[in-house]
Amino acid sequence: MTDSINIAVNDVEVQKKYSASLDEALTVAGVGWYNLKYCLVLSLFLIAPILEASGYGFVLPAAICDLNISDGQRGFIYSIPYIGIVLMSFQWGYLVDTKGRKKVLIYSSLGAGVFGSASGFMPDVISFVICKLLTALCIGCPFVVPYSYIAEILPKKYRDLALAVVTTIQILGSVLVPLLAWGILSLDFSVDFGAYLFRPWRLLVIVYAMLFVIASGLLAFGPESPRYLVAVGKNDEALKAVLAIFAGNTKKTPEDYPIKDLDESFDDRTKDTFFTSLKTQSLPLLKPPYLKWLLLNAFLLFGVYSVLSGLFAWIPDILNRLLLEDDEGQTACDAFDSLNQTFDGAGGGVCNDNLNRITFVISSIADFSSFVIAILIGSTVKFIDKKILLVLVFTTVGGLCIVINFVSEVVPFALLLPPIQSMSLTVGLVTAFSVDIFPVNLRGMAVCLTMTGAAMGSIFGSNISAFLLNAACEVTFYSFGGLLIFCGLLSMLLPNSKESLKN
Repeated sequence: MTDSINIAVNDVEVQKKYSASLDEALTVAGVGWYNLKYCLVLSLFLIAPILEASGYGFVLPAAICDLNISDGQRGFIYSIPYIGIVLMSFQWGYLVDTKGRKKVLIYSSLGAGVFGSASGFMPDVISFVICKLLTALCIGCPFVVPYSYIAEILPKKYRDLALAVVTTIQILGSVLVPLLAWGILSLDFSVDFGAYLFRPWRLLVIVYAMLFVIASGLLAFGPESPRYLVAVGKNDEALKAVLAIFAGNTKKTPEDYPIKDLDESFDDRTKDTFFTSLKTQSLPLLKPPYLKWLLLNAFLLFGVYSVLSGLFAWIPDILNRLLLEDDEGQTACDAFDSLNQTFDGAGGGVCNDNLNRITFVISSIADFSSFVIAILIGSTVKFIDKKILLVLVFTTVGGLCIVINFVSEVVPFALLLPPIQSMSLTVGLVTAFSVDIFPVNLRGMAVCLTMTGAAMGSIFGSNISAFLLNAACEVTFYSFGGLLIFCGLLSMLLPNSKESLKN
């Protein structure tokens, strides 16, 4: 009898040693080169949409004559990537939660790369816009899914820091936008294809799109998210993914890994119909306790992208106009008003598609400086609650947007650009809240729907900027500054980082 009891006790101890939850398994696997490598690869997916969307700031001024684009049309084209995100966020969210993070991310990015490259060969504005719309329909997945993907291959205690660091890498990647534009638009060539001239801006469009293809190729060798695998009942495959992380981080063999089984259960829905599955993935997000957080996070990203992809998309053009005017005492709005570009197909106007080289220099320095600022802010996330960081960044940048109206020199204007662009950091912080709040089986859908707010902010910002900059320029900066300050106040409603979701 005693021997039987001892055997039973030993069996329990063995089970404790070799069976663990996924969080415990990831903690044992640790953090090292393997995590870093694929966090960097996933960062490329986040940088690629930045090149696509922010690249318009340099592509369109250079293409304005070839494609005969008005300022109003430019506002619409700036918003195209985000129209695609609004139209497809729900679908991408469903697919990544039901078909897997890795597969869907690779295929969507390949689509974005192919259609984006094709737009560089389009002869007119209509065909160019059609290709860009097709690109935009694919962008929703790489625009948002990598954030949750990164969080799901890391132990919980490293998520906030990792997402903050990845966001700063994304900001560093944005330096490529002006650098590539500088290098390629400075070339002087023109190849006659009959229907159109292949000029440097077309090559720039293709180069921007290629990062989608490169990132997809690299991720083909990476792991599927173990959290997704557990969520669909593939515990054995999830354990293999964790073993790969362990072996890559420690350089030990999988046999040295002490955990042999994942103690995780899942809700088997393999027999559900498509519509039942869709209902299961979305309805919980539209009810308490998740609805209020979904709406709050979406509105915060609405504010961020109203500025980043709306107002900030016009910064290279505003800066270029300031440099072209070169009059002392002129504010950004004065320069914008006095140098409205026009084009008359009958030859009645002058089309100017030249970009001052100093524009590239200042933009590159501003982008790199915003990366440094983001690093400094992001490094404090281990010591300062991310909610406090959100409040500080929103209110500070909102104030700087208002100050722009009173700046009358190029240099002070350029100095304001890095802090404004560094607010990209808030995207990672808001997404970190989404990772904390929403369960893994709803997380892909939740993050994609949250990013719909970002897309709507971009559409709103791009189009309202195109109108206001020409009609009431100063109101543009007051409005966006006020919106960010309001977002800072709303950020106070978010739970503290260490609090669990209780209602």
